[in-house]
Order: sequence, then structure tokens, then C-alpha cells
Amino acid sequence: MKSLICGVFTLLLCMSSAHASTQAKLIIDTGPFGVHSWFLKGIQNGAFSKRGLDIEFVGKGPGSIKTGLAVATGRADIGYHDYSGVVLVNSKSDDPKVLAVFVVDDKSQNGVITLKSSGIKTFDDLNGRKLGSHPTSFTNKVLTTVTSAKWVNVPVHMPARVPALVSGHIDAITSFTTSVVFNLEKVGVGIDELNIIKLSDHYPMAVSRVITVNADWAAKNPQAVKVLREVSRQLLKDFIKNPAASVSALEGPVVSTSKKVDIEVRRAQYGIDELVNTPFVQKNGISNPSMVGPRLSEFTTILVEKLNLPTRHPDNKYFDLGE
Repeated sequence: MKSLICGVFTLLLCMSSAHASTQAKLIIDTGPFGVHSWFLKGIQNGAFSKRGLDIEFVGKGPGSIKTGLAVATGRADIGYHDYSGVVLVNSKSDDPKVLAVFVVDDKSQNGVITLKSSGIKTFDDLNGRKLGSHPTSFTNKVLTTVTSAKWVNVPVHMPARVPALVSGHIDAITSFTTSVVFNLEKVGVGIDELNIIKLSDHYPMAVSRVITVNADWAAKNPQAVKVLREVSRQLLKDFIKNPAASVSALEGPVVSTSKKVDIEVRRAQYGIDELVNTPFVQKNGISNPSMVGPRLSEFTTILVEKLNLPTRHPDNKYFDLGE
């Protein structure tokens, strides 16, 4: 009888534990590439599920705005994308639903990339030239705030940007540095052959990729949001120490050969050195709410004003980085 009672108690305990698990769908902006691998590693090795958060990777936006829209509409519960997608989606809504809860990239990686042979070295040099951009490109929108140049806008979907640039169909492309720089390398164009013109030179307070959640999902699952922040922080620390271990979580064509694996490891290291482990982060820590929060507030206001967005909501409608 005693063993039967113990068995029933154990069963009820397991049922309770299973019931306590929170389900979430994840969507990312592009890739996944080496720079995303640390988060996918956490899904694969159970870092999240051990804490009661079961995350399913369901695909990509593509792009930060579409990723933000997917989170806003509930197609996904968690997003991994540029903070600009949070601002542009929320500020066009009367009831914003995309909430940044963790900062991954302490520095903006938006910019323009061109071959050195084009002669384009500054944003002003884009005047009269053909600029290829993804149809929802944030960079294309914000460029008008830093230059009076008038370029010819050529809509180019993400997979076509590299061949369009290399073929000479366009003179430059808008892009994340961690995306196009290494995709160009895959077709034989080295970083030393490129001019990389960075928006961060004009917006030093800006951040790039963040982890976001659907606001309604977050309100229903506050403990899951806490777990998301805590596990992400530890995974990112591990990623900084050993990016190759995280890259091993990637699957498919992007890592189908040893050469491609090497590119993704170097892409990850580039992201760490340029965007994640900045001097600001080394001094203040990863996603420090009291330190990076004021920067997010300032950047949000700048984007809303300069892009003439309909509404500047209170800060807590755009981000909540915890305590």
C-alpha cells in the first residue's frame, strides 16, 4: 500500500511538473547563422526546458520588421531581431505588443556595404547610385536622417543582395554586417575588398538585435520571461567564451562543409567582438537594465521623431529588461 501511495504521488508530481512547463514559439530575423547559434544551442541542450520553458524554433521573418509583426500578431511568442523592428511595429500600433526583454547586440550593426571599387566611402557618396535594399529595410528608412544624398532605390530580397552586388546590378546594399560580410566571403569576396559604412557612427546609443516577447504572452507567463532573461544571459556568456561550441548547434546547408563551419565560427566571433562584448558591456555587464535602458529610450525617441512614426508610447511599451 505504501509503495502504491508513493507511486501515485510521484505520478502526480510528474504531471504537475509537465503542466508547469510553458510553451513558446521562436522566430528570428534571418539565418540562422553563427551569431544566432548560442540561443539555438540553449534550445537543443535543454537549458530552457530544464527551467520550464519549452521553445520551438518556427522559422524566420525574414527581416526585423516582419519578425516584429510575427511577434505582435501572436504567430510567435519570442523574437530574435533588431530593436528597430520593435519601434517601427509598435509605434504604428495603438496597442503595441512587441516587448524587448533582453539586449544581445550592444551596438547597431545596420549599415551600407559596397565594393571598394565602387568608390563609395560615405553615405553622401550614395548620391545618384543604385542602392539595393530588402523591401522592409530599416536601414534604407533611417539613411535619410544622416545624409542628404539621393540614391536610386532598388528593391532586392535578402537572398539576392550578394549576387546583385557582385554582378554590378547595384552599387551598394543595406545590410547587417554579420549577415552580408560573411555571405560575400562565401562567393569569394573578402572583407578587405569591402567598404562598410556604419550607422553606429551616427547613432552611438543604438543597439541591434534583442530578444523580444509578445506582450500578452509575457503578461500570462511572467516566470517564463524571467527564465528567458536568465538563461539567455548565461548562454551569451558561454558564447563569448567559446563561439565554436554554440555554432555546433547549427544544422543544414549553412554548416554542410568544414569551410562553411569555419565561416560561421568567424561570423560568430565577429559579432562578439564588434557587437556583443563591447567596452560598454565589459564595464556594465550584459543587458544591464539601469545602464542600457536610457539608451533604448533615447534611441526610441530619435527613431519615432526622425521617421515620423505615428506614436511615441511610454518606454514600457517597447522594452522591459527586468531588474
